[in-house]
Amino acid sequence: MSTKTVAIIPARGGSKRVPEKNIKRVAGKPLIAHAIDHAEQATSVDRAIVSTDDEEIADIATQHGGEVPFIRPPELATDTAATADVITHAVEWATEQSEPVDIICLLQTTSPLRKPNDIDNAVACLGASEAESVVSISEYANPPHWAVHESEEGYLREFFETSSLWGEKPDRSQDLPDLFYPNGAIFAATTEAWHKHKSFYTSETVGYKMPPERSFDIDEPWELELIRSIME
Repeated sequence: MSTKTVAIIPARGGSKRVPEKNIKRVAGKPLIAHAIDHAEQATSVDRAIVSTDDEEIADIATQHGGEVPFIRPPELATDTAATADVITHAVEWATEQSEPVDIICLLQTTSPLRKPNDIDNAVACLGASEAESVVSISEYANPPHWAVHESEEGYLREFFETSSLWGEKPDRSQDLPDLFYPNGAIFAATTEAWHKHKSFYTSETVGYKMPPERSFDIDEPWELELIRSIME
């Protein structure tokens, strides 16, 4: 029996730091259109659903081939609304349509450098393991071990107090363990795990490694301009 994978593309209308973020044009089309294209071109995705509370976003998504089967309820469109509740709402909607969903895949519009095969590889990574979920990750450009903070007196202090920077033998980057961060591009989980945890992070989560050059996540205006310069 084949596995049914549904991708969910959340796109709320009230972005604060980057107003109208989801429909900002990058490389000739709105950000949300890139996410729709990624989902359509990924062979592992059987259906992609755009979840939005905004009629303009819904219209633009539809114009670019996206499926917007519902308008998100107002209580899921506030600044404090949890992404988990948005995903659960979409999954419950699909289930009510008598459509079995085996894997849920969250694709954020803010990762336009993600590629369709990244989605396929992440879903394959989940399927090949006994994990409950998979999260796309990237390696830190600079070791977190070198983090510093300012003391109350304004002096720099090592945050982790490991003498990585100022000890008798400071750690070299090549001697430090590889550490990764979630890059925001892809999250996926089995539906069973989602109903159990309401999170993509569980004690049985595996990572799908993506290179830094595809791992930008737009959260600030300058990041939007940087992505434009890269893609255009």
